[in-house]
Amino acid sequence: MDKKNLILTASGIRGIAHESLTIDFVKKLAWAFGTWLKNEEKTVVIGRDTRISGKPFEDAIIEGLTIARCKIINLGICPTPIIIFSKNQLNIAAGMIISGSHNPPEWNGIKLLHGFTFIDENELNQIMNLMENHSLNANSLDLKKKDKWVVEHYNPIPEYVRWLYLHVDVNEIKQKNHLKVAIDTGAGAGKLITPQLLTDLGCEVIKINNEFVNGTEFPRNQEPIAKNLQELIVKVMTEKCDVGFAHDCDADRLAIIGEDGTWYPEDTGLAIIANHYLKNSQEPTRKIFVTNLASSMMFDVIAEKYDAELIRTPVGERHLAAKMQELLDKYKNEPHPILIFGGEGSCGGIMFPPFNNARDGIFATAKLIEILTKTGKSMTELVSELPKFYSYRQVLEINSTKIHQLIHELKSELVKEGEDVSQHGLDLRFGKDKEWFVLIHPSNTEPVIRVIAEAKRESLARLYCETTTELLKIINSRLN
Repeated sequence: MDKKNLILTASGIRGIAHESLTIDFVKKLAWAFGTWLKNEEKTVVIGRDTRISGKPFEDAIIEGLTIARCKIINLGICPTPIIIFSKNQLNIAAGMIISGSHNPPEWNGIKLLHGFTFIDENELNQIMNLMENHSLNANSLDLKKKDKWVVEHYNPIPEYVRWLYLHVDVNEIKQKNHLKVAIDTGAGAGKLITPQLLTDLGCEVIKINNEFVNGTEFPRNQEPIAKNLQELIVKVMTEKCDVGFAHDCDADRLAIIGEDGTWYPEDTGLAIIANHYLKNSQEPTRKIFVTNLASSMMFDVIAEKYDAELIRTPVGERHLAAKMQELLDKYKNEPHPILIFGGEGSCGGIMFPPFNNARDGIFATAKLIEILTKTGKSMTELVSELPKFYSYRQVLEINSTKIHQLIHELKSELVKEGEDVSQHGLDLRFGKDKEWFVLIHPSNTEPVIRVIAEAKRESLARLYCETTTELLKIINSRLN
């Protein structure tokens, strides 16, 4: 099996569509996944984002799962948070998501779900071993027997919205809502729900970049960062909107544009929601906020302010979902209510287990509308209430085959320089509590290392980031 130029992690298998990520590979992956599942788990939910390459991969997955004798529930084009919600709501053990998320349009990927979240590294290795050690034999099954092997189609959005409404104050929002909102879905899967959800909540909605250009091209780069959202920034300002929102291709991410045209880092929306939940949750006797190592120190300050416990996990959605599920199981028999929620700051999508234990940019959008209408404050005012930290980031392309050695040598150098370095998987983190930190994070989705620094002063964040990146470059050049 040729795995050249594929990124293989529990967070997803990604590559260039029809080059490193081929139809044959995806078909065999689906067969191996379906074969790996226990007999009682032989139903698989599948769904995809809007990438043109998604439909051929969907067909390949259906064929591979069918050969493995699985029943398939096909959600078609659907945001990733809704696919995860539906899998769990329907009490189905397994799922396959076809999405390149925020990667460039020529990329695509496959995410595997098992249990309540994504598979882990050990499970991925078991599935890869099946692929490598067995041949795919379609002759073992008559694929024409449609009466026996049925693909069921299901639209999950109405049920998702019904449950979402149980976790926002819909009546008060509609009574007070006079917000003018610009939404840029990037023609991703979020276009099927977010614009209509905003309208149903009483917003005056202006849509941009909601459809493909020339039928096949995305209207903008998918990662919802400032340089890709200039059209949205201009629209918010010229139309005098109260706020602008943007998703990536599968809508697990959310970016925010303030009424003055400011693009806010993804941590900001999650911090506003966390601050609101913790401030207004009077009943729970215990409050726990779960985030990852890369998320802002804002969350430490907010948690301390409201006497909440903060737990940090390694970077990656499955780690947060697993930790929150562990906490839910631990405290399920407690006589007093406990608030457990969180999210990855770099995503902006909230993870709220009573509704959806997944990064959810759609739910985050609804919660921010609720906060804006309930408080009567502008986005600028809400942001001004948050603790102030400055972040700086750099990205270094690396040879993924030498990543373990690179991280080992970098950690040794930092320790020699007197830094107290903690390691979580391949992530390295050092700094001073509630003052500054640096995170070195090999990406789960691209052949790069991200260096993220944060401090109370912008100049210090940049200095820490650039110094660490230069050290990383020196070590990387030595290894090459």
